[in-house]
Amino acid sequence: MTQTTPQRLSLPRVLAFSSLSIPLAGVGLPLAVYLSPLYANEVGLGLEMTGLLFMLLRFWDIFTDPVMGYLVDRYRSPLGRVRHWILLSIPLLAVATFFIYMPPRTGVGPAYFIGWMALFYVGFTLLQTSRSAWVPAIATTYDERSRLFLWPEIISTLSMLTLLALPALLPLFGFELDRFAQVAVMGGVLLVSLPVAGALSFFFVPDRPVPGDQGHAMKFELKPLLGALKNQMFGRLLAMELLAGTAIAVTAANYLFVAEYVFGLSDGQSSLILMIFFITAVAAMPLWLLLAKRTEKNVAFRAATMMSALSYILYYLFGQVGGFGPLLVGAIINGAAFSAPIILTRSMTADVVEWHASRTGENRAGIYYSILTSAYKTGSSLAFGVGYLMVGQLAGFHPGQPNTPEAINGLLMIFCLLPGVLYLGASIASWTYPLSRAMQQDVAKSLDPRGPQMLD
Repeated sequence: MTQTTPQRLSLPRVLAFSSLSIPLAGVGLPLAVYLSPLYANEVGLGLEMTGLLFMLLRFWDIFTDPVMGYLVDRYRSPLGRVRHWILLSIPLLAVATFFIYMPPRTGVGPAYFIGWMALFYVGFTLLQTSRSAWVPAIATTYDERSRLFLWPEIISTLSMLTLLALPALLPLFGFELDRFAQVAVMGGVLLVSLPVAGALSFFFVPDRPVPGDQGHAMKFELKPLLGALKNQMFGRLLAMELLAGTAIAVTAANYLFVAEYVFGLSDGQSSLILMIFFITAVAAMPLWLLLAKRTEKNVAFRAATMMSALSYILYYLFGQVGGFGPLLVGAIINGAAFSAPIILTRSMTADVVEWHASRTGENRAGIYYSILTSAYKTGSSLAFGVGYLMVGQLAGFHPGQPNTPEAINGLLMIFCLLPGVLYLGASIASWTYPLSRAMQQDVAKSLDPRGPQMLD
């Protein structure tokens, strides 16, 4: 099997591809840090109800994700493999964003939240799965795939930084906004970015076949889905993604509560620390990719998750002191390792997709990435549902109400202990990941003995 290996994507095209991370950023930490407290407190759903609804919706998403992956693999168009799916996802996500980020001030019930969040997640899943399934085709080498996930993560982090910074920046320009207005401004930014990012990726990113794809993935069968779940390499990635994703979501969901009640900070101070957190994350990303390039991707993953686990010990110690400075130090250390685990698991998944295509002639990128996304969503579901339940029922902490010192300390304990243990588990899971750099290079040679063309 001999194919002409595509050229390395130039930086402007990589940035056009990465622009899709701008609207996707609104489904990450801003959703956890600002939207979940908004619905739990100001909108009136309550802490336990909000956590339960988030958990149920994300678990439902787990069942719909493989369907999205199958659709992306199966149905192509004259526009290419994934471009038409990008175009379809944009209006779905835009409509849902409007209603989710701009709820009525009079409050809403569970039906409103469930209906619009379900559509919101469908649009998000379709856009994210299509974008991820693009990577194995436009990046054909071990380290190039990390580059194709590095730049989207940088753009995503900068976008999250901008969204999270709005509550701190707007008062400097004379806009004193309450939580409803702050979240509405975030939603407005996302609504503007959706069509712009869609146009950039559509017109400037090539949409070509995955190396080794012979079109065998044109039928929906349970066998490939079950085969992906049984795949030893992919199974390790799912465990790593689930554990790291849950740790991230637990931290995000409880950060504002910890910053306010444990460290005694205002909304502006909390937002400023988040800005510095993400600046640190962006600055550290190339260093983790350099470590992966010098060693292996799973080695870099293990180092990042161990650093994250250790940072929660510092969070707990600093929580005994309180104040802006101690939380800032903990956030800088934690932020330095924040993005590496997610970049690396997605890059490793592209290697597994190529390995699968070399043996079966099937491009199952959509299926693999949808399952990976499901693992992350499972973590988010557990973080909101179990995390908020533990905070409310075990610690006895409730925002907006008088809380005892014991309840506040319980909040800090859960905030530190749960993510720390999860990151440690993710680090342990990465030890047995088997697909190495040498193995990927052998697979690439089997697809094209001439080797990749690395031309900008």
